[in-house]
Amino acid sequence: MKINVMLVSKLEKNIKVMKNFIEDEEIHIVGDSTTGSVALDKIENLMPDIIIMTLGTGDNDVLSLAERVFLHRPRTHVILLAEYIDVEILQSAIAIGVHNVREFPASSKEFAEYIKSVYHNENSRIKALNEKQNLSWMSRVVTVFGAKGGLGKTTIAVNLAVKLAQSNKKVALVDLDLQFGDIHIFLDIDPSDTISELVQEFFTSNIDSVRSFMTVHSSGIHILSSPKSPEYAEIISAEKIQSLLSLLRTYYDYVVIDTPPFFTEVTLTALESSSTILFVTGLDISILKNSKVSLSLLDSLQQTDKIRLIVNRAVDMSSITINDVQSILGCPIWAKIPSDYKVAVTALNRGIPFVLSNPGSKLSQSIEDVARLLLDGEGENSEKKGNLFPVNPQEKVKIGKLKSFLKKEKK
Repeated sequence: MKINVMLVSKLEKNIKVMKNFIEDEEIHIVGDSTTGSVALDKIENLMPDIIIMTLGTGDNDVLSLAERVFLHRPRTHVILLAEYIDVEILQSAIAIGVHNVREFPASSKEFAEYIKSVYHNENSRIKALNEKQNLSWMSRVVTVFGAKGGLGKTTIAVNLAVKLAQSNKKVALVDLDLQFGDIHIFLDIDPSDTISELVQEFFTSNIDSVRSFMTVHSSGIHILSSPKSPEYAEIISAEKIQSLLSLLRTYYDYVVIDTPPFFTEVTLTALESSSTILFVTGLDISILKNSKVSLSLLDSLQQTDKIRLIVNRAVDMSSITINDVQSILGCPIWAKIPSDYKVAVTALNRGIPFVLSNPGSKLSQSIEDVARLLLDGEGENSEKKGNLFPVNPQEKVKIGKLKSFLKKEKK
């Protein structure tokens, strides 16, 4: 899918600068023009998806053209670029209905990601208006967690995020495996910024500032990648993660979080901030042992009403069956993901989620089922009935001290 872009500026040098900054195979420059009637004729003939205009203080002709496009071509979206942004420029843009205003980009990759973000967001808005959908204003945080590495948590998180985005939802995918997260590999992206740059450079209450550190995937999901090196995990505190998730909920319909296979202060914060915890387990005794302990801990933290148990690679074996899992863990199975090594590994090696590359596979169908359950509200908290994961009083005291222990260890 190509995004057709037209460039408009009174100065030829600005058009050259913009052309040099657009180096992305998904973005196609269909033409350029100065302002005035010539620009209007080209817009009518070329029908671009996005028009990028340069704007300076007092450029009334640029604002007039932008306003005409906004009023008469609602499917063509306008981006205004300025060498610097001041109050006057922002007020002028808002007055004509244009809200995609930014300074000249620092890199071509940043510029391409911004163009894609505008394209996907504006198209989602237009689609929602046309379909007269019943909108849900309650954002949902879905955390994928498992008690051992190699369970397929990242595979589920990535494909689920893409599937939710296909349902016309604004989706953020956050990699909180801060030492060895690899969501970017599953999606074949090379993020210029990660969560460590976000918390180091600045942390504001402005969602646009946070989004500038995210990478936009062609599926429409926005990714906040894990740090590029494990030592940066130390600078990311639970308090900052809590603030970040609260901020993301103001903009995205779904925030999908991938986590490491162990409890940290950051992981506990994500779990407590979640609407739904997709707890992934498997069919071997080691995984089930770790899962049992982890479920007991989550019960002591009063999180069991959020848990939805998923059995990954759900193929009955001679020693342990799927029914055994439910009996051992004392928790109903919410969803089952079949085993298909070839489809999963091929998708990973290509960097294309299998819900896109192989939508007809059983794996893709199972992820679609999980997405549908979440969209239908079946992943929401339900009233807790009894103590699903009983622990003795001594164990509960130990677990209750976990947060304090983690804080001391971090110091």
